[in-house]
Amino acid sequence: MDTNPPLISVIIPAHNCSATIGTAITSMIKQTYPNLEIIIIDDNSTDTTQETVEAYTKQYSYVRYYRLPYDDPHRVNKRGRNVNAGWMARNYGLTKVSGELITFQDA
Repeated sequence: MDTNPPLISVIIPAHNCSATIGTAITSMIKQTYPNLEIIIIDDNSTDTTQETVEAYTKQYSYVRYYRLPYDDPHRVNKRGRNVNAGWMARNYGLTKVSGELITFQDA
């Protein structure tokens, strides 16, 4: 009988979330479930999101950072509103997971 709980992959899409990403990561780290991987997908942020996340990746081996390798040319609609809503980052994050179970957390 396998006594190891399944690995849960938490994907956190982030776009210019330096003010809140630390709180989101910390809330996942403080969970009592013992078998997590936390994957942050930076959706081409222009703020200090990367630096904030990298501080966590240095301290916790199960926190990983990836930058989306492409940008959505249709991210902003005619009214100037960001309509991407992280879907590209979520889909890219799905290619990086190792867990049997997958969930999403907002930054």
